[in-house]
Amino acid sequence: MAGMKRFGEYAVEMGYCTPADVLRAVSIQDDLEARGFPRMLIGLVMVRYGIIDNGQLLHILKILEQQHVPSILAG
Repeated sequence: MAGMKRFGEYAVEMGYCTPADVLRAVSIQDDLEARGFPRMLIGLVMVRYGIIDNGQLLHILKILEQQHVPSILAG
């Protein structure tokens, strides 16, 4: 699984957000967890806090599935 892109990298590459937006989402994710909330997937954080919309989330997840699932199953 080395070399696989992460959700935020795809979001930036597709022009859905900036690297600063991804860092903000990670900071929110960490803050929520530190306050006792269950760890929330970064894509859900980005939707909840208005960084990307539901359609963008689904588009990135579809790409992740197409690119990562076959390599995971083959490994």
